[in-house]
Amino acid sequence: MKAIKARNLSITYNGKPALTDVSFELDEGRTLLLLGPNGAGKTTLLRTIACFHREYTGELSVFSREPCNARELIGYVPQSHSLNEKVPLTALEVVAMGGIYKRGFVHFKIPPEILEKAESALEFVGLGGVGNRLFRELSGGQKQRVLLARALMSDPRLLLLDEPLAALDPSARAEVTNVLDRIKKEKGVTMVITTHDINPLLEIGDLVMLINKRLIAFGRPEEVLVDEVIKSVYGPMARVIPAGGKIYCITGDFHIHSGGGER
Repeated sequence: MKAIKARNLSITYNGKPALTDVSFELDEGRTLLLLGPNGAGKTTLLRTIACFHREYTGELSVFSREPCNARELIGYVPQSHSLNEKVPLTALEVVAMGGIYKRGFVHFKIPPEILEKAESALEFVGLGGVGNRLFRELSGGQKQRVLLARALMSDPRLLLLDEPLAALDPSARAEVTNVLDRIKKEKGVTMVITTHDINPLLEIGDLVMLINKRLIAFGRPEEVLVDEVIKSVYGPMARVIPAGGKIYCITGDFHIHSGGGER
């Protein structure tokens, strides 16, 4: 089944074009890495798929439904969480939020079965021992994994992640990437991940889409990450350098790596 299908999709934001005439399909169980410079339309596309943004023309479906009719199938992890960290929520309570909102509970009346599921979700993301710690006291990487656990509470078939590795140190990026790999392999969840640094993610990415207000390229990593494509978006100084069975893409502000072998 097609997890996402877009045909001649054009999105406006406050009446101005954000993304124009985009067509692509993503099969269920596949992971799409979404690239593009700041302002390219990546977040707007994610929010449109998730039905948080509705200013679009053309065709867009999620598991053969209109996006707003498929919301229960979608998990969304924004680049910046909206939690008020002055409120002393524990990591377990934050995760449980993913299972209580749709059932109309408030966090101090969390049913035991939801708490049990939240504990399992924390275990899945490698944070089984932090459930009683305050969310605000966790490291950036731990917070990101808690938010992933929260998204998993609704058993999504499609997971949309906006810059999940942003502002994380290399160790935390590796931890989050390992969780995404587990989600892909063990749960079979379809994922769309926006990123400025594709380096840690290419091992889990099946397809790459490069946008800059329009669709520049879509296909397997080796098809998209080529000199002429990268230069068309990032300028003449950008280039792709193959070395030692790997591909390095230099754009001026981050490096892209793909291929086999050790990193």
